[in-house]
Amino acid sequence: MEPTADPPSEPAPPTKRSDRTKAKILDAAEDVFGRRGFHGSSIVEITRQAGVGLGTFYLYFPSKIEIYRHLLRARQVDFIRAAREATTGAGDQREVIRRAFRSFFDWIAQRPAVMRLLREAEFVDPTLLISLYDAPAAEYRERLGRAMELGYIKKTDPAVLAWCLMGMAEFSVLKWVVWPGEEQIDDERFEAFVEIFARAVGATAPG
Repeated sequence: MEPTADPPSEPAPPTKRSDRTKAKILDAAEDVFGRRGFHGSSIVEITRQAGVGLGTFYLYFPSKIEIYRHLLRARQVDFIRAAREATTGAGDQREVIRRAFRSFFDWIAQRPAVMRLLREAEFVDPTLLISLYDAPAAEYRERLGRAMELGYIKKTDPAVLAWCLMGMAEFSVLKWVVWPGEEQIDDERFEAFVEIFARAVGATAPG
């Protein structure tokens, strides 16, 4: 698997007061939506937890559905940034896989509500769910196709492979990180995941 390509340049972490306020509202929304679900949550509860007034909320987000959409898209950008940083300097394809998915599992362990919200999106805004999956799948398909051309991994249909691998990663993180009673995948299972993933893409062991 080819190392993750850099995504488009992104804004620096919040520094202005307005950016900090927006980030505080998003953090509150993540917690409230994560605990109560979209339909069980209210803007009043989000603003109360964020420590801001309703007027301040509406300066940034026109509605509950819009903050829900913005939250999931923003967290996806956060994860892409984390994955990019994690794979920088990886020497071989298995190390790319190991670093990328260590980052994935650790990131979700810190924000399990994001995965729950992603799955709820099917019933809140199906078009949002499709876009959240389609965009990374298209990029992943392109990277896999390029890796196949360079001989890094075995040749097959890159679109089918992209979706299969995404499903494998998602259900693994649900089982060992998100679902009740689980907080983090143990090292033995994680290494098994890396090995199975590497076999699936045909990445040979180093040496």
